[in-house]
Amino acid sequence: MKMKLNIHKITYLVLLSAFILFVIHACKREQYTIATTDDVNITGYLEKYPDKFSLFSQILDRSGTKGYLAAYGKYTIFTPDNNAVNAWLKKINKTAVDQLTPEELKNVVRFHVLQDTVSTAKFTDGKVAQITLYGQYLLTGVTFQNGTSNITINKESLITQSNVRVGNGIIHVIDHVLEPATKTLAATIESNARYGIFTQALKETGFYDSLNYAQSAVPDTTRRFQTVVLESDSAIRAAGFANFAALKAKLSKTGNTKSHTDSLWMYVAYHVSPGASYTADIVSTPSLSTLVPGEIVTTKLSGTRILLNDDEFNGVIEPGVEVNRTFSNNTASNGVLHESRSFYKIKPRVPTGVYFDLGDQPELKAMAAWRVPGQSISLLQNGKLITAGIRLDQIRSNTIGPVYSTASLPLGADTRSYANRDVMNFNMSISNNARAVWIEFRSPMLVKGKYKIWICYTYNVAGPLLQVASDVGTNQEQILPNLVDLTQQLTSSGVTDAGALQSSSDGLMLTNGFKRYLGTTAETATDGVTKGLQAVGTSNGWKIMPAKLAGTVDIKTTDRHWIRLTALRGNGNGVNLDMIHFIPVDDDQNYPRFHPTPGVIFKRP
Repeated sequence: MKMKLNIHKITYLVLLSAFILFVIHACKREQYTIATTDDVNITGYLEKYPDKFSLFSQILDRSGTKGYLAAYGKYTIFTPDNNAVNAWLKKINKTAVDQLTPEELKNVVRFHVLQDTVSTAKFTDGKVAQITLYGQYLLTGVTFQNGTSNITINKESLITQSNVRVGNGIIHVIDHVLEPATKTLAATIESNARYGIFTQALKETGFYDSLNYAQSAVPDTTRRFQTVVLESDSAIRAAGFANFAALKAKLSKTGNTKSHTDSLWMYVAYHVSPGASYTADIVSTPSLSTLVPGEIVTTKLSGTRILLNDDEFNGVIEPGVEVNRTFSNNTASNGVLHESRSFYKIKPRVPTGVYFDLGDQPELKAMAAWRVPGQSISLLQNGKLITAGIRLDQIRSNTIGPVYSTASLPLGADTRSYANRDVMNFNMSISNNARAVWIEFRSPMLVKGKYKIWICYTYNVAGPLLQVASDVGTNQEQILPNLVDLTQQLTSSGVTDAGALQSSSDGLMLTNGFKRYLGTTAETATDGVTKGLQAVGTSNGWKIMPAKLAGTVDIKTTDRHWIRLTALRGNGNGVNLDMIHFIPVDDDQNYPRFHPTPGVIFKRP
């Protein structure tokens, strides 16, 4: 989204398409056999075809899982055929299934079973969403061989027969026995010669030990996994660090590399994220949390490239780093590893004013009607919002969604010439189910700190009363103290009252929790920087377009945040919102000001 001033624009991230959509249409797709047999369970189906599955049936029998997979339920099993089992036995120096213990074989079965029915249509590029009974995720992908596309599991096993539906689930036949990862994240990194410098950084900062735990040692399943995005030695050298000593000399300033205030510790912590995030997970969220308090890594999908920290901050484009897919999605026993092609670290930033135009939605900006006078765009189409930066409480068949529109009258003739001449219009109600009870807007990037939030709206004699909150439903939820009453307009006291208002009354308005955010004709005519820019149509036009202080929010994490407006009064009343200002508490709250043409009005010395 783009702000009027110092605006951060970031392409909202979208989930990678199901891998089937990645298949090149010119290629011949593998024709998988699909069978449906409601009268047979998983165990019964395998026993029905002993020439193909007798060895895996023996594994089920000896492991004691035969009855489990014969019971009623919903399961998905990736079943290796006899050739696959024989190849696996040879690999582990065994000649028969009964040479393995029942517990060993039980773990084999667990790694091949999901407790849900998952067809190939639900596969995404990266991993199967459901975790195996063993406690590790399975990777999915696609490979092209001789003009044919094939589904892969864990990068090496091909599905040779898919979506065999039986009474208690789905069977996918594979040509390799799947083997779980046994090395921890720390051991996996250390064993790879590409990561010598990063391995030293792990050991020096104490992260080697914290990434070297056995999965079974963590009772809380939500904390068993971590994600590490690291750089190879060549990427670190390309950034100017010949070896670990050079990296440490540049980053470590405290003399204690295990201190959480040391920059080397923070560099490593910034590369570690809680949870198991595969590429499909990374592109489905706008950011990854890190182990540095309040710091995130932004994520973006550009074509097929996954970019980290590729942002626009305060009007400056900051190129990010690309995830190296070839060396990513590597599963360890307690998480997953990815590699970035370039070196990256935390970027020091300070809170700065963010002046968010609600019409600056990337999906709208791509349309020909965006900011064309007299045009409007319905944001709710075919039962779905067309922009990812807005959410409604619920969408029904009769829901009236938000509308983006632009001023139709010529410049200077419209008393409601919004900033950049566009506005977001929607209806809110506490009882009419065709109207929204609440609506949320996703802010541009906010640096962690305390901000005053100003809601810039148009006066409506029958307007609703709104409550403002941030990040509702998360551990950062904050409900702001001041209600926004759209029936109020600007006067010298900041409340509904007759009388002219001069610029000398700015302080009085602030005292009453109001401000004007639109410039007057006089300001645009005399300001040396913005001379000739068009203000609102009349000298008093800004009175009916005030900004109300909703309160102060404490932003704990540098990220984009959801701002929710909830109706506390009204039955289908219209709302016209122009902007939301996020201004650091110690900054000037009155300036800059805005006008219909691109640009801003700064306070004159």
